[in-house]
Amino acid sequence: MENKGKDIVVAYYDEIASTYDESRFGNSYGRFIDAQERIILDQLFPPDKPEQRLEIACGTGRLTGYATHGLDASAEMLAQARERYGDVIFVEAFADDTGFTDASFDAVYTFHLLMHLEPSVIAGIFREVHRILKPGGRFIFDIPSKKRRKLLRHHQASWHGGTELSSEDVCQLCGSEYSLRRSFGLLFLPVHKLPAGMRSRLVQPDFRLANGWMKENSSYLAFELIKR
Repeated sequence: MENKGKDIVVAYYDEIASTYDESRFGNSYGRFIDAQERIILDQLFPPDKPEQRLEIACGTGRLTGYATHGLDASAEMLAQARERYGDVIFVEAFADDTGFTDASFDAVYTFHLLMHLEPSVIAGIFREVHRILKPGGRFIFDIPSKKRRKLLRHHQASWHGGTELSSEDVCQLCGSEYSLRRSFGLLFLPVHKLPAGMRSRLVQPDFRLANGWMKENSSYLAFELIKR
């Protein structure tokens, strides 16, 4: 994705920044996604472990409570995040050119970003994150599951959520720069088709299903990579 493509994404999120939290996560489906993502982050980021952590594409700050620093290319989304967290350092920049110095962070994480980007940009982000991570640092991210989409014969025509990967694809992206420590599945059941009143009770059961032997058939996969 060239700068023109990046600008389209940024303009989209600038426009919806003021309503983003309510429209995306103020309903039972959004709260379901949020709860499962927090299960993962609570496991990966125990509160008693002091670290320098960067959230890339932090948006309005929904998950920035786990971070010491937040980065986003949308000025309007960052304005929302700054109101929410006065003690976090926020930077406006693209994910593949953060401006941070080498080996700045113990961990970098991002959710709902890579699925919007072309493979060449994702590869650039992998390189940039590797540069700013300390030796042995962790990179955590999510992506729609290629195997789930193939199973359902789903094809996303637009840039919004248009990229999916499998575990094999992620290992290929790792190359010699990262090792894959573990992965998680999210949203195994077709939650959007279930009655809204049932969804909150199914967060934990669905998470267990998503992390069973059919993990790759979950809607999303999250990965924890280690910088070599």
